[in-house]
Amino acid sequence: MALIRNLSKITRNSRLQTEAESTYNVLIQDGKKYIQINTYGSKERVHTNVVSQSIQLDEQTAKQLLDIIKTEYSL
Repeated sequence: MALIRNLSKITRNSRLQTEAESTYNVLIQDGKKYIQINTYGSKERVHTNVVSQSIQLDEQTAKQLLDIIKTEYSL
């Protein structure tokens, strides 16, 4: 699991990953709200209903991600 505090753009070779189920939930701690995104094992994995990765975004990083999405997709 990781709490993301900043997103930096890099240029690197990447490939499209295998599709996986995902969920999100909202948690509040010390009066601050966080969005947590969970991904689950792909259909090829032995344990498919187990959280594989989790990332958490605070409000500042969520705003940064929103700006990135608007820019990259020309929204």
